[in-house]
Amino acid sequence: MKNVKHILLSIIIACPVLGANAATPDTQTHLVPWTKGAFQTNNYRNLFVEMGYSKKQVDNKLNEVFKEVFYGPHKVYFEVGDSMAYISDIKNHDVRTEGMSYGMMIAVQFDRKDIFDKIWRWSKKYMQHQNGPRGGYFGWSCKTDGTRNSEGSASDGELYYITSLIFAANRWGNDTGINYRKEAQKIINCSFLKNGENDIMPLIDKQTNLITFTPDKFGSRFTDPSYHIPAFYDVWSRWAYDGRTDFWQKAAASSREYLHKVVNSTTALNPDISNYDGTPIKIRDYVMNTFRYDSWRVPANIALDYQWSCTDMKWQREYGEKIQNFFYSKGINTFVDQYNVDGTLPNEKEILAAGDYPKALRHSIGLLATTATASLMCGHDISREFVNALWNAKHEPSPDGYFDAYYDGLLRLFAFMQLSGNYRIIPPLHDGKEPQLETYFSKCKTRDAAPDDNGFIRRWTLLEPIDKPNVSNAGFTDSYLRDAFYHEYFKNQQTYVPKDGSVVKIGSNKLTWHSMDSKQYNVKLFRLASGLGKQTYGVLFWAVTIIDCKEDIPNARLAVGSNSASMWWLNGNETLLLSGDRRMVKDDCVSQRLTLHKGRNILRGVVINGPGMSNFCARFVDESGKPIKNYTINNM
Repeated sequence: MKNVKHILLSIIIACPVLGANAATPDTQTHLVPWTKGAFQTNNYRNLFVEMGYSKKQVDNKLNEVFKEVFYGPHKVYFEVGDSMAYISDIKNHDVRTEGMSYGMMIAVQFDRKDIFDKIWRWSKKYMQHQNGPRGGYFGWSCKTDGTRNSEGSASDGELYYITSLIFAANRWGNDTGINYRKEAQKIINCSFLKNGENDIMPLIDKQTNLITFTPDKFGSRFTDPSYHIPAFYDVWSRWAYDGRTDFWQKAAASSREYLHKVVNSTTALNPDISNYDGTPIKIRDYVMNTFRYDSWRVPANIALDYQWSCTDMKWQREYGEKIQNFFYSKGINTFVDQYNVDGTLPNEKEILAAGDYPKALRHSIGLLATTATASLMCGHDISREFVNALWNAKHEPSPDGYFDAYYDGLLRLFAFMQLSGNYRIIPPLHDGKEPQLETYFSKCKTRDAAPDDNGFIRRWTLLEPIDKPNVSNAGFTDSYLRDAFYHEYFKNQQTYVPKDGSVVKIGSNKLTWHSMDSKQYNVKLFRLASGLGKQTYGVLFWAVTIIDCKEDIPNARLAVGSNSASMWWLNGNETLLLSGDRRMVKDDCVSQRLTLHKGRNILRGVVINGPGMSNFCARFVDESGKPIKNYTINNM
């Protein structure tokens, strides 16, 4: 990043074009990419295990690589006193927001709050501008004593800081000494206040919805393909809680569209910087069109988006196989770390040096690592060879003595995390720990239950979630919901009264009903799904309960709140429709007058959600709004 002005004035492009198609060898049975992402399924592939490595081997290898980066003889993590730490790009003798924010992401993924907090404290003290025109942003490079080498920002640092802080808030809460979500919101909100005054710009270009190279007058004119991680915006749209859900969903879509444009259609290589439309940057006769250090990250970022969302599945699969084919054609153990995007080798002026080492083309473990992560998207046989090559590769000096513990080391660690299924979406959790089903629900132990003190119904028979993909809740109009809710997913769904353990078939899937007592007045459907290891996003939940009355209860009203939209029926009659993108609020909607009849009454509901949490609360109230409690609930 600090060499970009020099690069813009000194790089020229080589002309010959070299084909990139590779022969595919005969190997074992090929890997099969998944067709749904973790935002929907809450599940992650472990490619190493799929290929025959044992779970113990994989866990040991992952921990070994982690320890090399943080505690080994070539570590890049250094503690300062008891409360702070930094990660150093040793070959460049500095501390970068890139590495610091990477360290925080790794720490939250490994549930290492101690490391996370120490890195954040150092970042906040020495790197973040607390006021002035750059307030909220970070100086991208510092000396190891905290002195800033640059006041300006590199936008990828803020990108990772925000996402890792959101994950920290979700994992550990915000009342353990650092309000992580507030810190993430501060960076976002400060960015939206930048308007070009003093040449300081927003992180995201307002015209294109694409991330800037640097949020200043110079770097906001173009972007860096390796800064594009649409999956991160999906995280922000759900859990930044900054009121900009639609904006972040647009940013994710724009990022995916941009990646289509910036990669070469034959080699799948991309330049390290480009115009917003994906075309190369030209300065006089110089064309910036070289794949090198920053560019290495693009395969891993696209693979992460595939692993988490699968939103752009078809194109991503094609991309993954093309880029692996290209590097395979150069020799899986001999391909070098810099090329022109057409596949030709760069000339001497186009080769970028690393740190104090002389310019050279090398076979780098960092690029091998990111190329191996593309195997998550690939169905061709050579994807296995890339994963095996990474597993067997040793992180050691090149023949010319070059050794990069920092960039190569971090990319290698991220790759082992991704390929082992340990680079995960971290949804909001409870008290810093993954909540178990028992935290929110218990099995029914008695035949009859009563409403709670406030009249809320806590005993329900709940169906495991039905797949209903929705990337946004904005489209939950009345007409959409009626189509979705009256569609027949299983036989007799409007009349069927399930029992605990009953099974219904929906397409090729068999889903089970669970009779449960909710431990809270609001029934946490998201926690039901995650506790059962089921899909949590883009789903429908059906809920049924039986209300037994000793006498008629006239002039009652059903009061419901839900996240997101829902519909409710009493004794087969549609009673309430809660449409739109909404959060769960007590008594958000109240029905017209109805009668709870003597004997058995069936209350049935369905809740739909795309991104975000899913829950509901329901009770009956009288005409004055007071809870009705003179009935029993029987789901056994």
